[in-house]
Parts: sequence; C-alpha cells; structure tokens
Amino acid sequence: GLRISEHALGKQLPKAGQDQSVLSPSPAVFAPIVRHPDSPRKLADWIYTDRPQLHIHVSVFQDATLVTVSYVHTLFDAIARTTFFKAWIAVLRGREDEVPPFIPFEHDPLRTLGTEAPAKPYSNFDRALSGLSLVIFGLRYLWELLWYQKEEEHPIRLPRRCVERLKESARKELAAMSPDNEAKAPFLSEGDVVMAWWVRTIITALNPAPNRTIMVMNVFNVWALFEEWFPTGGAGFIGNAFFYSYTLLVASQVIQDANLAYVASKNRKALMEHRTKEQVQALTSMQRASFTRTPPVVGDANLLFMACTNQHKARYFELDFSAAVVAPGVPLSERPHALGRPSYINDIETCQGYPTRNVVRIIGKDAAGDYWLLFKTRPGAWAAIHRQLVALLELDEQK
Repeated sequence: GLRISEHALGKQLPKAGQDQSVLSPSPAVFAPIVRHPDSPRKLADWIYTDRPQLHIHVSVFQDATLVTVSYVHTLFDAIARTTFFKAWIAVLRGREDEVPPFIPFEHDPLRTLGTEAPAKPYSNFDRALSGLSLVIFGLRYLWELLWYQKEEEHPIRLPRRCVERLKESARKELAAMSPDNEAKAPFLSEGDVVMAWWVRTIITALNPAPNRTIMVMNVFNVWALFEEWFPTGGAGFIGNAFFYSYTLLVASQVIQDANLAYVASKNRKALMEHRTKEQVQALTSMQRASFTRTPPVVGDANLLFMACTNQHKARYFELDFSAAVVAPGVPLSERPHALGRPSYINDIETCQGYPTRNVVRIIGKDAAGDYWLLFKTRPGAWAAIHRQLVALLELDEQK
C-alpha cells in the first residue's frame, strides 16, 4: 500500500502543527483524493439522480484513512452532522442502543417558529435594510463580485499559544475599563477572540473606507433555547436549526482595536442579545414576512457583508473512530491526537448563487489545542492576510 506522504496530492494535506510560512492549498485542491470522480458536487447531481442525500467516500492509505461525507446543506447543519457521526460511531462500537430515535423528516420541530410572534421587538428591526437601501446594497455587492470575480480560500492554523495570548490581552484591556471590579469584565470565549482576529485581519487586508459599516453575521444553534421542541437536546434530529446574530462595527474601530477587546466584546454582546427565544421568534417573523423569505440584511446601504460560522461546538476533532482502526498509521508518540481521532478536516464548500465571500468557517480546535479556520475572500487580499498571520506567529516565538 501507498503511504500518504508518497502520494503527490496526499503529502500536501495540512497536518497538526502545519508550517504557516507558506499558505496551505485550498481544500478544493484535494478533491481528487477525497472523493470519487462520480461523487456528487452540485445540486443537479442529486435532484436528477436517485442518489441518497448523504454520500460517503473512503480513501485508504497505508498510514492514513480519508473519510469524506458529501451532502446538500438542506440535509443538516454543522451540529446535526455530529449527531449523525456519533450514531455511526455507536454502531461501529456495537452499541446500537446508544443511537437516539430518529426525528422523522416530516416532523419539523421549528414549523411554527415566528408564525405568531411580532417582528417589532427584534433588536435590529430599525436597522434592517428594505426598499431602496436594500437595492443599493445589492448593487454594490454585485459590483464587488463583477470587479473582483475570483475568490480564493485557504486553511489557517492559529496555534493554541497565540489564541491564549490574544484572549489574555483582550481580557486585560476589558478589565482595565472596569477598574473598580475586575470580575465585572465581560466574559470572552476563545471563539470571540478568534473571530475578532479574523475580522481585524480581513478588514486590514481589504482596506475599506474608515467610516464604512461592517456587518458580521454569526451563526448559532437553537436546540437549547427551545427545549419544548427539542426535548432530547437535539439527539435524533437531522436537519437545520441555526439562526443569526449580527455584530455591527465601523472599519476604523476594527483597525484601531489593537488588543481585539472591542471587536470580541461587541461580538459577545450581540450573541447574548440575539440568542434568546424572543429574538429568534422576532427574527423569524421578519424572515417569513420578507419577499425572498431570507434573513434581513442589517446596517446601512454601504455596509461590508461578512459572516462567521464557528463549528467548534460540533467537536469534529473529538470524534472517536477508533473502533474502525485496524492498526495505528502514525505512532501515537509522534502525534497529538489519539487513535481514531481526526488529525485534519478538509472542508470543501461548493456554492452557486449564494454569497460566501468574506466568510470564515472556524472548523474547530484540534488535539494540540490549535484552531483551524477557512478564510474565503478575493485573491488580492491574501498577501496582506498572510503577512498578519506570520507577524502573529513571530510575536509568539519572541515571547
């Protein structure tokens, strides 16, 4: 059998502790080894065939196994995907009793969401774009797509030490703002800080006008909010149950945020504000009333649209496929991850007619504690993004 390091493409796959001095290839580059030539990759491949919504492909090397799951997003979201993986793993371990009862597709737990709730209480109701302002935003966005037609995506590894240092410096600045009682400094998660670093990095690279509004759309799951609809905590639910939190910023504030305290705390505040039953009901009421049935665009007609999906809660790097392992590929002493745990996650997104520019997918935290991110933006911004990453790593090495 062939070792993965002997394969022309396989040896380029990023790995734990990946060197960041050069940018890793886009996940799409690895398509030839992570899926079959006949694997589905666009909607037509499903709707004009008898394929099931879930397509699984396995590539086996002497010292590594690549498992690829292809699906249409209508099947499930990031958290429900983990529900499926856990059920699969339970069967592998011979523990079918641990597989939760499947909530049938004809039963939508969220079917009544927003049907009777008023939209007015939504915190961003007055800042939602409509009419002429929405048209102007749409035209500006189209102009950007026409002027910069290409997009480029690369995975980035943020080392654990860097994330811890960024979080500590943000926390210290917030504590200094409330000197009477340091304990009153607002809580920040690692995700808030990672997201803030991404926002500042990409805004620095894109260099918009200082007074331009930045809208960051964050994704969160609502299983815990609606316990009456998800009594099993989401177990057995295969579907989508995510909603949006909007963080509104101004470009100059982002650039000047040296310790990331401002952006990270604004993100945390927005998430706490929007992640409530009432706000989700009101947002969904707005969405149901809109002509396109899509979530609102919030801010002003001149805003720069960005989005972040933090999939750390899905815990992909903690999935335990050890029951399927025949023999260790790489000796356990030479790697941070345990037997049967993923060492890297290669996320290929295929989108048409849907905005995915200036979006970050935070894939999660690996066994070494490093965060993996996928940036997607126009090619011209990548030199500046990489410079900032290298500067962050060099600063860490000097400490």
